[in-house]
Amino acid sequence: MRVPSTPAGALRPEPRPSLLRRRPHFRRVWLSEIVSLLGDWMSFVAVSLLALGGEGGGVVALALVIVGHHLPNALFAPVAGVLADRLDRRRLLIATSVVQGALTVAMLGAAVLGSVAAVQVLVFARGSVGALRLPAQSAVLRHVVEADELLEANAIVSATWSVMFAVGMAVGGLIAALGPATALALDAASFGLSALFLWGLPSMVAEGRPAEGGVLGALASVRRDIALAWTHAWERPPLLDAVLAKTPVHLANGGALLLLNVLATQLAFAGTGALTLGVLQCVRGAGTGIGPLVGVALVRRGLRGELAATGAAWVTFAAIAAFAVTRHAAALIAVALVWGLGSGANWVLSSAEIQRLSPDRFVGRLSAIDNLVLTVGLCATSLGGAVLVERVGVPGAAAWLGLGAGVLAWLGSQWMLRRRAAALRRGAAAVPEAASLPPETGRG
Repeated sequence: MRVPSTPAGALRPEPRPSLLRRRPHFRRVWLSEIVSLLGDWMSFVAVSLLALGGEGGGVVALALVIVGHHLPNALFAPVAGVLADRLDRRRLLIATSVVQGALTVAMLGAAVLGSVAAVQVLVFARGSVGALRLPAQSAVLRHVVEADELLEANAIVSATWSVMFAVGMAVGGLIAALGPATALALDAASFGLSALFLWGLPSMVAEGRPAEGGVLGALASVRRDIALAWTHAWERPPLLDAVLAKTPVHLANGGALLLLNVLATQLAFAGTGALTLGVLQCVRGAGTGIGPLVGVALVRRGLRGELAATGAAWVTFAAIAAFAVTRHAAALIAVALVWGLGSGANWVLSSAEIQRLSPDRFVGRLSAIDNLVLTVGLCATSLGGAVLVERVGVPGAAAWLGLGAGVLAWLGSQWMLRRRAAALRRGAAAVPEAASLPPETGRG
């Protein structure tokens, strides 16, 4: 992938106010994400520990919570992408925040009753509604910042996600020791506050795509609209590269995240499993915030974007391999940080490229396709890893399964992209030759 940088010899612009200060609508989106993410990650720790240690719990139950948290992003990604490109993105984000808040209240009731199965179902339902947010959030950035500010905006969004992930996991570990109810109550409140921040945004209908036909019209066109977006990317290998870039990393992440939760409860080097899980996830989250800053800085200093993206993927793979064989507390913390560095850089570089290379009318759908393939990969290795661990009794087997799938997917996607680019070059070269031939004449 290629990330734009300042041309050699160009004059550097005068210092400007920070992006959050000069773009008030971006600031509202950012504040909305802060409160929503903080609540989400606090409750995720509590629910994960409830599944792992509650009645009827275990490794597979934990995997089902992870899948319930992520799989709806894949199942509903096509619908979410089309809605984000056809409807008012502001209204879509507000509506999903309100419904997610209501479902979190229901999760609170199920947790108080100690029903792991009900919590799993509600996690899936909330994730299904949350799936509608992701493409809309990505598309909204095109409306609240200028094109040359997209990389900076994505870096801020990624850093915010990382800080909230780290803080939410750390605080969630503390709160989970007291029970899941408090974390879920705070999470429900966070969705209400998020909706209030979004309320002040202007209408944000996709450029060139008026909201005709409403929701029903959008739902009726899902298959056609997704196919058009995929065709657009298929004809442009750099854009296709960005759309597929996260999937190999998330295949590896799926099995490794399962191992992280199991090790936290087994080793409990921070005193309890909840605190240990909070520490490891907090450190990994910090890495996902630092990694994008390092990656963007290297690109702006002349490193090719393709090399930066490749390096980010392989840093992630190497860290997960080390995590699978490490059991010392200090080493696990260090490896978790490096794991986050690679994963975070991979996310920001690919997301910025999708937004930069895609027309506004396609950006929601291409972001949805991105979410679909990466989430299917993460859920597949989470569930596959859980089944493998229960059969062989070795927690590290989950990480090795995900890592192998991730490396193979990365190698396969790069091979496919090279062949696709070569085919397009051959097709382009054949056009002038065909144009130079005399028209075919009939006989008779």
